[in-house]
Amino acid sequence: MVQINLDLSSPSIQIRVELIVLREYLSQMEAGIKAVCESYVKIEEKKHFNSSAESHEYSYIYDLAEDHIPRIIRIPYLVSIYTIYENSVTQLLKYAQKKERAPLALKDINANSLSSKFNKYMAHILGYEFKFDAKTIQALSEITKLRNCIAHANGNLLSLPNGKTDEIIDIANRRSGIIVNAQQLDIKYEYLIEAMDIVSTALNGLMDYMDSKYQVK
Repeated sequence: MVQINLDLSSPSIQIRVELIVLREYLSQMEAGIKAVCESYVKIEEKKHFNSSAESHEYSYIYDLAEDHIPRIIRIPYLVSIYTIYENSVTQLLKYAQKKERAPLALKDINANSLSSKFNKYMAHILGYEFKFDAKTIQALSEITKLRNCIAHANGNLLSLPNGKTDEIIDIANRRSGIIVNAQQLDIKYEYLIEAMDIVSTALNGLMDYMDSKYQVK
């Protein structure tokens, strides 16, 4: 029997747990949204039923429950998905720097994008054979643009520079699950699942490579 001694200081141990928690939360999201919307409608209907208001005067509550409430719950989650990618790879490469006794840190590397920076550091400083492939980098670039729109403008395209607005509209035109309505970005559940899969695959690939490289067998 081969014994594997894991390095308990490896960030991959915590990262794998975080991925499990994020995915589990995501699996419960739609049920949670439904419960929140039903509760909101029930409370608002009770207010108006006890008044003399006509039904058309409070029909807006159903629009809010159908579109606005799900949106404000879903879109921040893409930020969480992006954050676990950025933070996890940064931690892993900091750990790798110590293991390899590399003279340069990730912050010393310049590149056009964060994922390209990661690849450059792994290839030229750490001497890794692993890299994020072009398809993954393209998908992560898309997630990054959407994340920035949410984090910096709460999904409001009117608050973005024109060039950034065009990027979001282009993504929405090409991808299902990304919608721009009245200059507001909306992220559907199907895209959150896809983004979670992309990030999980990228992180697990790197962690598997590093675990194999640094485990003592």
